This record gives sequence, C-alpha cells and structure tokens, in this order.
Amino acid sequence: MYRILQITAAVLLSASVQAQEAKGTIHTAQRVAITSPAEMPDDYNVQVFSLEAPEPDGEGEKAKLKAVKEEVSRLFPRKSSGTARKTTVAQAPVVTTSFQANISSGIPPDNDLAVSKSGTAISVINSQVQYFDAQTGQGGFQRGLKQFSSAVGLNDLIDDNRYDPKVVYDAAVDRFICIMLSDRDEKNNVVVGFSLSSDPEGKWAWYKFYGDYKSDTTWFDYPGVSITKDELFLTGNKIKHAQPWETGFSETVIYQIDKKAAYDSTANLTYKIWDGITYGGKSIRNLFPVKSGWIPDTDDQYFVSNRNFDTQNDTIFLVKVEGKIAAGGALTTTVLKSPVSYGVPPNGRQPDTSVVLATNDGRILGAYAIYDEIQFVSTSVHPGNGNAAIFHGKIHNYKTSPAISYADFYTIDTLDFGYPNISFVGNPWGLNQSIISFNFTGPNTYPGTGAIMFDGADYSGMTIVKTGDSSISILGGKDQRWGDYMGSQVDYTSLGAVWVEGIYGNASRRYGNYIARLNSPALSVKNTKTEEKVQAKVYPNPVVQNMIFEFTLSQESKVSFNVYDVSGKLVDVMSTQRCESGKNLVRFNAGKLASGTYILKATSDNGDVVITERFSKQ
Repeated sequence: MYRILQITAAVLLSASVQAQEAKGTIHTAQRVAITSPAEMPDDYNVQVFSLEAPEPDGEGEKAKLKAVKEEVSRLFPRKSSGTARKTTVAQAPVVTTSFQANISSGIPPDNDLAVSKSGTAISVINSQVQYFDAQTGQGGFQRGLKQFSSAVGLNDLIDDNRYDPKVVYDAAVDRFICIMLSDRDEKNNVVVGFSLSSDPEGKWAWYKFYGDYKSDTTWFDYPGVSITKDELFLTGNKIKHAQPWETGFSETVIYQIDKKAAYDSTANLTYKIWDGITYGGKSIRNLFPVKSGWIPDTDDQYFVSNRNFDTQNDTIFLVKVEGKIAAGGALTTTVLKSPVSYGVPPNGRQPDTSVVLATNDGRILGAYAIYDEIQFVSTSVHPGNGNAAIFHGKIHNYKTSPAISYADFYTIDTLDFGYPNISFVGNPWGLNQSIISFNFTGPNTYPGTGAIMFDGADYSGMTIVKTGDSSISILGGKDQRWGDYMGSQVDYTSLGAVWVEGIYGNASRRYGNYIARLNSPALSVKNTKTEEKVQAKVYPNPVVQNMIFEFTLSQESKVSFNVYDVSGKLVDVMSTQRCESGKNLVRFNAGKLASGTYILKATSDNGDVVITERFSKQ
C-alpha cells in the first residue's frame, strides 16, 4: 500500500453565505395506496434490463466525461510508487457475517440495503427488492421494483420502469422507507413507500412525487437519501427532457418530507422543495445528504458536494437546511477549502479483458455526522500514482464554524477503487472511527468488495469482503457500468459494526451482489465465524437499579467493566475484578445512570473484549 499523507493540522478558513437564490416551496402529495407485499402482484416477475442504461445525469455526459478522464490520464499517468508504508497500528475490519444478495441485477446493480434491529435485511438493486434474514442469509420475499410499488398506479406495461432504488431503516421508530425513480422526462416520478410497522411484510403507505413539478420540462434523476428526527430528505439532479448533459442539466434540488406523517399514512402529505441552490452563479451539483452517525436526534439536515467534473479542485460545499417544514427554516451554504485537491478518477482495470469498469465522476458518495464532525468519501484520481483512489475528508465544527481539518487518499498501486461509502463505528477514546467500504478491481485482480478501518488518525490495511470470480464483461468491448453507489449502514444492535452491500464479478462475468457485516476490531469481539463465542447475558433489562452481568471465561483473568453510550463515548469506568475460569456473575448498581441506552463492555487484562452487551436504564 502506498499513501501520500498531504494533510495539515491547520484548520482552514471557510466562507458561509445565506443562499439568496435558494427558495423553498410547500407542496402536497396524496397517499395513493396502502398495501402489503402479499398483495403486490407477482405474475411472472418479468424484468428487462437495458445493457445501454444511461449514465447518471444523461446520456450526453459520456462524451464530456471521457474527455476529462483522458486529460486526467495525461496529467497523472499510472505508475508504481515502488514503496509501501504503514504508519498506524489500526486493525482492519473483520467480516463476521456474509452472504449472497439478490441474484438478478440491472446494469449496473445500484445496490443498497437496510437492516433492522430484529435482523431483517432489505436489499434493493436495479430493478428488484428482496428480504433476507441478516443472521443466516436466508432469502425471503422477492419482487421486481415495479411489482413492489405497483400500488402507486404508474403501471404502463410497456414504457414504465423503476430504477435507482434506495432503502433506509429508521431505527428510532423501527420502520423502513423505500425510494425509487419511475421513468424519465414527462413520465418521471419519485416513488416512496413507508412501512407502517416494524414488519416489512406488513402494510406500506405509498406516495409519488412528480419530477417536473415546475412544468419546466425537467425530470428528477439520481436520488440521495437521509433522515432526521422527524423528516425524510431526498436530493436529485434535474435534467431537461430529451437533452444531453451539456445542455440538459438544470440544477440539484432537495425534497424535505414529513416522514412522521407518512408513518401515520396521512392522506395528504406535506413536503417542501428547495431549488435555486447556487454559488457564484452556478448550481451546486450532486448534493449528497449527510446521514446521522447514529440514531438522528435533530431536525437540521446537512449536505456536501464538490466540483465533481474537474481534473483537480479543492472546493467542498456544505449546505444546511435547518429545522422542520412547519418551522419555516432556511438554507445556507458554506464554501470550504480542502488541503488536498481531488479530481475525476480513471476507470477501473480488469484482468483478461480490455473492458474497463466506469468510475464515472468524482462526486461525494458517502457522508455521516456525529458529535461535531462530518466524515465524507468520494472516488478521485491519486496524483501520486494515477490510479483511482478513495478521497476521505473531515469537516470539523460543522454546526458552528465549519472547516476541513483533514483530507487524504487511500490507494493501493495494483488496484482501482469505485463507489465508496462510509459509516460510523465508535468513539471510545475520543477518536471518531469509521469503516469505509468500496468496490475494487485491478489488472491482476477480479472485481470485488473491500473495506478499511479509519481509527481516527490513519487507515488499516484492506479487508477483502468478497473476492471476484471473474471480470465483469456484459457490453463486449465497451466500457462497463460498475456501480453508481453501494450500501452502508451501522448495526443498531451492536456498537462497532456496520452492514455493507457491494459488487463482485461472478463466474458468468456478470454482477454479483454481496452483503456483509463488518466489525471494528477496536470495539468488538473477534471473528465470530471462527472463534469460540463467549456466553453472556445482562438482566434485568431494562434495569431500574441493581443489575446482574453473567458470563463465562475460558481461563482466569482480570476483567475491566466500563459503560459506554450507544455512540461509543465512555460514560464511566466501573471496576476491575479478578474473574475465575468458567461461569461468573457480577452485580452492580446502575441507579446513578440517567435514563437511556448503554453498552456494558468487559475487557480482559490481555486486551481481549470478553463481551459487549446493550442495556436500557429506566
């Protein structure tokens, strides 16, 4: 591995402005149906996938993007660094659960996932949805996106289609939200379903939002999704009907939707559309919604963006929509400067074929916020070796005086990367730690899914989540679509773990989809697939005062007991006790803790995590 560390400790200046041109307008969407998966038609589940699916933002984008990539190749030719260095003791993520996801797929899969606290995983791809048991990988309910959302009434048998799916798990209320696009140009709609209970096999409320809401002949493309405490936010790029990217791109817009009302299946759903979001007279493009690092506890929503079609640029945009729809709110834009310049990435190389995997442009594809920091990722050219790399940055003090305090590349000379995502995995020692997942490929490596750990200071080596079985080659000698995005979500039942869904090349030289649960070794038990599992339990749970922690040790050891909050922050150091091999029982008084949810973590004197157990204090 070769990394150029080009960061400084200095906090850079930023410019914040009230977005004078941006405006928010109130709209109403009628609930079109309430239905359950069992009522959704199966028929023959016929799906036709175009091998020439358009690039994001329009077919005409290809020519311009190709020219930019040729310029990047000229400016930053591929080369080997000849060195490898590792400056950190950061441990790589551990795969604890993994299984094959949806078998069929569109071009490209556009895979995303959401996993509930009860262990139900919903996987969406172009153009299919499927439920899985997240613990066993056993597949269940499966439909085409069109059949799944047929209740919205957009069911033209010939012209209508569904694509660009996203799915979100709302851990605060134990519900799912599924988003997809329907058709384009004058037939374009954003289709959204809200589960009305924690069981996705139960009822869903369905709404549709017309893409050409201003009657200006534009349609809504490439959705980004996030939730706050009470609302759902969608972003998308407005494209002129039947026009290429060069003249067709109009602007990026934000939909602000009352999700609490949707969970109540209200007949008339209030939402707001923010448009006219510009800086320096130009529309800020591809606004990516910043998800909460844990369960959202605020109604402010942030978005990040960059100059995603530039060969080199250091500008990062931070946009904020404050409050809820009913409170009016305002939209502000802050312009930040990165200490490291990013640029459009080269395409991904593959073995035994001239077909390359398209990395598209350098837009931000993953971001989360927790405490006073936003972490974000995109794909970029690495100026040191000319390969596609992961560009990773941190925005400090994002609520008050935002500035980019860190930016760097992760690169391996022999690999190219695409479509990264990022999720929070803990902060027990004052460091905001994350797992970054991505697709990888190389001239000697079949396309697969990988991940790295960022320990708050540096990166681990790469964990191979899923190796490829072959190159991906569906379009013959043409450039091959690769991903557009991938799924990443924290595991709300286990501090220090995330769920991811990515792509690999299967034996048929087509797309395979793969789901995995990754543990942060700093916070979690070692690989449960190969190591003996420690048996433990906490009771009563929830607790009012006295609580008992029961566990089994294979050998005598000193064990330290500490309490953390659900975001990984140390709440209290309880005690260190000598524990015998075999079954042990520890009783403690939880009365001093405030009401809430906590993690009890026990660590042996050699540093091994004996167990982590969640409990609630009433």
